[in-house]
Amino acid sequence: MEQSVINEKIEKFKESLNLLAMVFDTRRKMRREINNKKTGFTFNAKYQFSTRDDKVHVYLIFKDGKMTVGEGKIENPNVTIYYKDQETLAKLYDKSSEESLDYLLTNEMGYDGNMSYLTKFSYITSLILSPGKSDYKGPENRLLYPIKDVDEGERGRKLKNESLNRKVDNVQFLDDPYLANYSINDFPRLKSLKNRRFALKPAICIERAKSLTEFHRDFGFEVDKNGNPIDPELRQAMAVKYIMENKKPIIHDSHLIAGSTTSKEVGVPVYPELIGTAIWPELNTITNRKLNPNDLSQKDAEVLSLEVFPYWMERNVREYCRKKYDNPVSQKLEESWVFYFMMKTNAISHTVPGFPKILNRGFENIKEEAAQMENDADSEEKKIFYKSLQIAIDGVLSYSQHLSEEALRIADELDPNDPEQATRIEGLQEISRICKKVPAKPAETLHEAVQAIWTSFVCLHCENANSALSIGRLDQMLQPYFLNDISKTTNETEKEEVIKKSIELVGSLFVRTNDHDPLIPNVGWKLFGGSSSDDTVTVGGVDREGNNAVNDMTYLILKTNEMLGFQDPNMNARYYSGINSKEYLRRLVEVNVNMGASPSIHNDKTMIEALVHENFALEDARDWAATGCVEPTIVGRHYGHTNAMLLNLVAPLEMTLNNGVIPLSGEKVGPETGDVKSAFPTFQDFYNAYKTQLKFLADKSIEINNYLGTAHQYIKPTPLLSTFYDGPMEKGKDLIQGGAVYNTSGVALVALSDVIDSLMVLKDLVYQKKEIDFNEMMKAINNNFENGHADLLNKIDSIPKFGSGENGAVDLAQDLVDFCYEIYSATPNYRGGKYLVGYWSISYHCGYGMLTGALPSGRKKGKPLTPGLTPAPGATDILLPSIKSVAALDHLRMANNASFNVKLVPHHGDSHSETLDLFTSYVQSFFDLGGMQWQFNVVTTDVMREAMEYPEDYRWLLVRVSGYNAYFIKLTKEMQLELISRHEYSG
Repeated sequence: MEQSVINEKIEKFKESLNLLAMVFDTRRKMRREINNKKTGFTFNAKYQFSTRDDKVHVYLIFKDGKMTVGEGKIENPNVTIYYKDQETLAKLYDKSSEESLDYLLTNEMGYDGNMSYLTKFSYITSLILSPGKSDYKGPENRLLYPIKDVDEGERGRKLKNESLNRKVDNVQFLDDPYLANYSINDFPRLKSLKNRRFALKPAICIERAKSLTEFHRDFGFEVDKNGNPIDPELRQAMAVKYIMENKKPIIHDSHLIAGSTTSKEVGVPVYPELIGTAIWPELNTITNRKLNPNDLSQKDAEVLSLEVFPYWMERNVREYCRKKYDNPVSQKLEESWVFYFMMKTNAISHTVPGFPKILNRGFENIKEEAAQMENDADSEEKKIFYKSLQIAIDGVLSYSQHLSEEALRIADELDPNDPEQATRIEGLQEISRICKKVPAKPAETLHEAVQAIWTSFVCLHCENANSALSIGRLDQMLQPYFLNDISKTTNETEKEEVIKKSIELVGSLFVRTNDHDPLIPNVGWKLFGGSSSDDTVTVGGVDREGNNAVNDMTYLILKTNEMLGFQDPNMNARYYSGINSKEYLRRLVEVNVNMGASPSIHNDKTMIEALVHENFALEDARDWAATGCVEPTIVGRHYGHTNAMLLNLVAPLEMTLNNGVIPLSGEKVGPETGDVKSAFPTFQDFYNAYKTQLKFLADKSIEINNYLGTAHQYIKPTPLLSTFYDGPMEKGKDLIQGGAVYNTSGVALVALSDVIDSLMVLKDLVYQKKEIDFNEMMKAINNNFENGHADLLNKIDSIPKFGSGENGAVDLAQDLVDFCYEIYSATPNYRGGKYLVGYWSISYHCGYGMLTGALPSGRKKGKPLTPGLTPAPGATDILLPSIKSVAALDHLRMANNASFNVKLVPHHGDSHSETLDLFTSYVQSFFDLGGMQWQFNVVTTDVMREAMEYPEDYRWLLVRVSGYNAYFIKLTKEMQLELISRHEYSG
């Protein structure tokens, strides 16, 4: 772009700011965005716009309902928006406010300061630049696709089932544990609900956000109406109780289970105290955005913009942390999105609550215990905590009672003389009875147990964000109630009815867990798309005594999951070789083949060993369940926030190659470890420099995680969640304060294979063979291996990579795994617990890849990095060396688990039985070698390409990204292509 054009556009940018100021002066509807008399909110803020080369400085100030614009620098802006250079600023002039935020992804634009002020300004400009209004009126969900049977037709989902006509494991009543004779057609209710779910368009629900804000406007946040400081624990308990008391009790037509996480059939809840304000720029556009649109009415958008978000601009976790710790460098690094991502800004709910405690005792009993503990407490702090538990429980009891009353109200409006309605009346009366009983009191029947779990789950989401709040070992929880129901039968017909009813109840629970989606802004979808709420369920393995835990409910749950084919719950299966049957493993493989990507299969033996190595008691380690993606949590005793952070291992490699500078932005970030062209005479010198850069980032990630943890202790305690756990009642303190028995934090390290492959190339070509020097390598990297670097790429391709079976790559990988383990083990978290390291990436390998330049491994700029521990495409054409390489890494250094994702498809011409034989043998071999976890993608490249062309016909297509499932058509094009590019092994 010529300088004259750049100058012209920058002048127009300044003029547009002056125009904006004039609009606020002349338009009353716009003026209320900065001076709202109804809520008493006056937006006083200072913005600085600057280029990094210091050639342009413009500011704007909002004060007392007026906006002024000027040139130069101002003191103490609330947020400074940086542009890489003048040309970048000029380019952005022609972009919409939403498109401008995309430049954050490339670091051509950045910010320093309050993120809520950035999103507020983006929304304000969108009112002028893209003032489109939603045509959605609500409250009902609209259809995104026509309702149709997703299993029918040429492109429908096809299932193949073997039968097993004998009992295995601890199965007591299933004559065929594989349940081969059942299909979704035997369950019309589930089939109808399933097809409807695949057609519905999610809608943003403001119910919780509005109630939360109403409560605090009335009650106060920092201080009460009289100016007295408010205890955070008590404040949170009262707020959660208020939300639950005012939550609309919903029982959707034909459902067996009452309650809904949102006011919509499929809703997207808003958590303004966390990441909610990130959606501010899209309030007028989210209904029609291209990628995963969510309906939002104009009325609700105005409530969020005028009433909800302004209240939380300074009171959310991110901004409280920034203010308390003086905008630390560790937080600024996180906000560049290149180095690490901290989930505490979004949620802290990656855990497995003790639902068995609720089923066995009921909330009334737990409340009585809390009251007694309050009476006996030896400090005011403990008394407040125990009082808070009781207040939160009152909210649960109130909501459950409202559900009971709502069931009767609906029943009263139906005609008992109509046979169909009469049946529904009976069902509603039963729902009313159950909701009146549970979760207040212990459950006795399977229906009561499922309803108690769901009601508790809904209430937990009134307090905690819908991000991997996981259900846990569902088969262990439900088996006693299934046995109780079926033991009352007197003949085969009644027994069959109980089995069918059990499948339908589990299926109804799974339908309900799909009633909410996470709130993700457009820029987030582009980086980390496809993710769901990850409500994880775990089956199988061993029990606390080490006995076979696979039972009737294990197989019933697997059948239900297979028939429905949902993304959530994210199904995880534990397999303990030598204790669980081989028939069970074969069934797990068959379900995976039928579903395409689920369940994830875990080596129970190695996982338990890794947990015991981290000082978990053996009995507790045996009672682990997957959380979110693959991470282990001890049910109801362990508050691990297992995805506290995801760190990009490639970033310190780029910093090592550039003496502490990150190429994407050109900023110096890390320590000066030396000019790569002269500072490292040996490979070990270079590798040590990499470790120095890595330790710098790891230390910063630990620092900001601990800072954010203390922010949660003030902003967002968890009194309701604390009632589910062993520990808080005994210690007299909240989970967020360290009340659980175990108090770890989870680390996920992303792109290990990319780092090892790059190090292997440098070691071989630069240091051992000396075929090139760093001058040539850096020239190739900076040119993205284009324009004359074909010979170098050929040399790179010939070097053994991680996954090829070459011992040198495995040894180097193990050394790096050991180093990372030692770094994170050295520093305790804010609750006094340990950091546990794992290797999985959700979809961050794609996001980080977008922000990463070319690498010595030959990977091109912007291409996805490798997921989990999966070797890079092209490392080997044979699966066995890949299996051996991954399994060779020490599982004791990966207690937060590791994902191994393999695209493995049946060989053309193989029978279903032959496919299962081979796939099962691969998993068994991997586990025998010590591998931790296996994920299949049983979807061919051809099917994926066809789904890109005909997305409506493949709305059911499930793929495993890295740890979590995703619907293929919901992924970005880049993520879809990354899945396609993975090496396809044929059975």
